[in-house]
Amino acid sequence: MFGIHRPVKKESLKYGDLPFTLLRSSRKTVALQINSVGELIVRAPHGTSVEEIARILQSRLPWILEKRAAIRKVNADCDQPESHYFDGALFPLHNGSITLRLDEDPSARLYTVTYQKGENGLELRLRGNSLTPDVCKKLVARWGRRYAGDWFKPRVDAWAARIGVTYQSLVIKDTRTRWGSCSALGNINLHWKLIMLNDRLSEYIIVHELCHRIELNHSKLFWSHVENVIPDYKERRKELREIERQILNW
Repeated sequence: MFGIHRPVKKESLKYGDLPFTLLRSSRKTVALQINSVGELIVRAPHGTSVEEIARILQSRLPWILEKRAAIRKVNADCDQPESHYFDGALFPLHNGSITLRLDEDPSARLYTVTYQKGENGLELRLRGNSLTPDVCKKLVARWGRRYAGDWFKPRVDAWAARIGVTYQSLVIKDTRTRWGSCSALGNINLHWKLIMLNDRLSEYIIVHELCHRIELNHSKLFWSHVENVIPDYKERRKELREIERQILNW
């Protein structure tokens, strides 16, 4: 059931003053990526020399710098807690949204977060003595990790059974740039902000990571396994890419 593979090797390097992450794997070509926070990722075959990687970086340097600057500018404009965390704000949750409610209480010694039914639907009520946007963001993230663990565990189990794979553990993280990952040991990591996606997109991420239990790479064989489970995965992946920066910067 499990394919033979060489593990991905990860290194943190620099080309001049340009930091980048080098991921060596069984792929056949070198690919450059600027992730959602403006970091450069270089994906290369195991045998690619440092000199060859440097040559490619030099030839693509104008594109790298321009792309990185554009992404960082967008992030600087939208990654502001005050844009999302205020009383009455709508917080995306699964296929809809809930309302954030802030209860300022100068006498409160502790912060509390309660997910409950309010007068106008479901709400997330935050209570404390200093509910600044930064504090609210941290409180919601702390709640989100707990909620996501309870929400996704049975769903990951169900999809694993359907695909016919097992896994070692499920960990909910705040990885900033990645929706999920699967280690060679079978540990599945998911970003807590998956709860902010609709079901069809969060299901795609879950299936994607579980299919790495069959192929720990992004080969054609891997994508064929994904397609067998989710025939329209390409449409879902495109939809995710269109909104992921907005959600990851929430």
